[in-house]
Amino acid sequence: MWAELFSEYIFIVTPFVFLVAIKLYTSSWKEILLAPDWSLVSCIIFGQIAVRMSRSAIKHRAADDTQFGLYSAKRFFLVAMSLLFYFGMVAQPTIYLGWGQLVLFLMASYFHFKDGLAARILEGGVKI
Repeated sequence: MWAELFSEYIFIVTPFVFLVAIKLYTSSWKEILLAPDWSLVSCIIFGQIAVRMSRSAIKHRAADDTQFGLYSAKRFFLVAMSLLFYFGMVAQPTIYLGWGQLVLFLMASYFHFKDGLAARILEGGVKI
């Protein structure tokens, strides 16, 4: 189960790691922080975990609809925030937006594993 989550995460993040490595080689750390790629990857991760949880909730018929609706709204909000940060970084990059998108990326990474585990529990793949 953890191996599956790590392999998915590595698959998503590997191209991004290469982009950061190239920027590190050709630019400064500030250019890495100001790259809009952080927001784009966050959006992809948030979207992927929302889809995974949706599939798990559909399979688990006893899932509470109100709780799932709240979960979906929160994840949609995080996808939208990632896109707003992306547009902000493309239009007018600032150091504050750079740090904000880095925080979003760290949150997306955390939720990838947290929600991935929750999805597996809903599917009955993990016993608590």
